[in-house]
Amino acid sequence: PKNFSDSTKEAINKLRDQLRYYAIVDIRSQKFLITKNDIVIAHRLRDVNVGDELRLNRVLELGSKDYTIKGQPLVSEAFYNIKATVLEQPKGPFIQIFKKKPRNRHRRRITHKQTYTVLRISEIDI
Repeated sequence: PKNFSDSTKEAINKLRDQLRYYAIVDIRSQKFLITKNDIVIAHRLRDVNVGDELRLNRVLELGSKDYTIKGQPLVSEAFYNIKATVLEQPKGPFIQIFKKKPRNRHRRRITHKQTYTVLRISEIDI
């Protein structure tokens, strides 16, 4: 990063010297704390296929055991490179929803299966 302050560059270098990193990532409005080789089960991501590699660019926080960089609200994309691979897109168990209006003889039973996307975090570079 060229146009960042010296204190920011120093903080990035301190974080880079650590052995393991974590990141708090926003995937479809859900927050996940991830490290390398984690498996993440998120709500279904459209327009992706099994085996695709995604670049996660909505990072709220980067950190390690000793240092943390928080975004306002997001961390700049120049600081990190996070990649994930789509493993599968399964459906969850049947969910039954029962709706009833009292005193009206109105009853309705709805069943559906929620779809998910399973991601493997393949790379976290700072």
